[in-house]
Amino acid sequence: MQRSRDGPAEAPMLQLDHRLLRTLLLALAILAVCCGRAFAGSRVVVVTAERSGAHEETLVALRTALAPDVPEGDMEVLGLRELDRETLADARIVVTIGTQAAKAVGARMPAVPVLYTLIPRDAFDLIQYGPHADRYSAIFLDQPVHRQIALLNIALPHKPNLALLASPASNDLARRLAAVAREQQLPATIEKISTADEIYPALERLLAEPAVLLALPDSTLFNSYTIQNVLLTSYRHRAPLVGFSPAYVRAGALLALYSTPAQIARQAADAVRRVLAGGGLPPPQSPREFEVATNPNVARSLSIGLDSAERIAARLRQREGRPEVKP
Repeated sequence: MQRSRDGPAEAPMLQLDHRLLRTLLLALAILAVCCGRAFAGSRVVVVTAERSGAHEETLVALRTALAPDVPEGDMEVLGLRELDRETLADARIVVTIGTQAAKAVGARMPAVPVLYTLIPRDAFDLIQYGPHADRYSAIFLDQPVHRQIALLNIALPHKPNLALLASPASNDLARRLAAVAREQQLPATIEKISTADEIYPALERLLAEPAVLLALPDSTLFNSYTIQNVLLTSYRHRAPLVGFSPAYVRAGALLALYSTPAQIARQAADAVRRVLAGGGLPPPQSPREFEVATNPNVARSLSIGLDSAERIAARLRQREGRPEVKP
């Protein structure tokens, strides 16, 4: 009799346990799906056309800067051949390194935030954005105009005319530089050309009077094929060249103002964290951090009194109200 009484009493309990188990399994399945989506949606996709030089330095520095917030498995690095809409759509944010990668991603017009790095301002203006321009931003490769003119005022206070060589791709930048220079009582002359064949006749005209030649980030004018002849021409006219990378200084430029891949990457990491935290992309911006390189040998050859790179950079940061940033 006891066994028969216990039997019926156990059946509702078993049914209750089964219902509870089914509910728990369903909840776990929903949680797994949601967590899977959240994990997939939190990915950072980095697109680069090169795995060497400044591109690789930027990638490594970006990984390092994001390491405390983004697990290694939550960042995917793609080359141009690996791009497809599904991969980009699965990301929370896409970061491109270099102009080629920016153009390739821009052509696909992903519906997720895209941050372009190591890209000139002029190239950014030519990229396709799709219907949502607010989803696209950039950290430009070129320095802000006011910073470049301030560099000349600090490093070469007794300088003569500012000489600018421009092609159609850099004409707007040259005009902005000339306008700011003239605001600060620095005469500026622009020589416009259409093709690389016109570079040297234009330089002869541009440097006929004493001047400082400011190189623009324009690959038509300043590249590995033209730089030696540009340097020789400017040196013959005793016109110091101011470049936009330390490579120019090593080649014979007097000084250069530039941002390192690590500096660009730190700024990019700030934007990525902002998006992952639920915010929007910052507006397109110039590099926040920068360095100055000088060539004392060229300074002596041209009889130019030039301060050290560290002191010039410190004065420039002080003028901008920026603290000294340690790498």
